[in-house]
Amino acid sequence: MAQIKENRMKFIYLFIMVVSMILMSSCEKSSNIDLSGIKETIDRQNRSYENAYNNKQIQKLGELHTVDAIVMPPNSKMVEGKEDIMRILNDEIQLGGQDIKFETLELVINGDFAYETGLYSVNMKHKGQAPVSDKGKYIVIWEKQSDGQWLMDKDIWNSDLPVNRN
Repeated sequence: MAQIKENRMKFIYLFIMVVSMILMSSCEKSSNIDLSGIKETIDRQNRSYENAYNNKQIQKLGELHTVDAIVMPPNSKMVEGKEDIMRILNDEIQLGGQDIKFETLELVINGDFAYETGLYSVNMKHKGQAPVSDKGKYIVIWEKQSDGQWLMDKDIWNSDLPVNRN
């Protein structure tokens, strides 16, 4: 029960952040922002993530996150910081994660922040078990760094597969 309450609070927090960003973006003029350039940059970052994940390049996955990034994997506690993020991604890949692919559905940009909603697919090929194709959805909050690079600051995803009740 405590886990459900904790997950609900995480969702509420994320929802409030997203709504706040939407409201802020509707109030800000974006005439000085190169929206198409930012969208292309974030798309390249997504392709870099796919490439690094699919080629088991854990260090490169870490480099796509801010120093104090937070990821919120399904059925797990939040993970903070590049080192711990690389550890959980390495664990996932070592358990058979491969062929990850992202599809951006929406990207909203507000100054040095952007949020992206999308769909993902990944194959899990556990040794000695039948492969599982997972599909789901995600939200990423991107942050522009002082060097102009866009990095993942917050990332949450969850599967569309039904919960295994066994």
